Amino acid sequence: FLTDKYADFIDANRKEDPVERLKTLKRLIRDLPEHHYETLKFLSAHLKTVAENSEKNKMEPRNLAIVFGPTLVRTSDDNMTHM
Repeated sequence: FLTDKYADFIDANRKEDPVERLKTLKRLIRDLPEHHYETLKFLSAHLKTVAENSEKNKMEPRNLAIVFGPTLVRTSDDNMTHM
């Protein structure tokens, strides 16, 4: 995700209304540069496959988010407290 859009993604995820949250996140993802969008699409498909096999690999969506979240969405100053 783009560093300059970090705050937009965080704000979108904090929306209380799930429909509005999803709409905003979809718009932000659609607005990514094409190469970022295609990489995210490929990675999401792969992580979905991993999650579908969580009975064997123990990597359910929550665990995947813990592992990949800080790598995919990070502040420009790399401050883990803000994450």
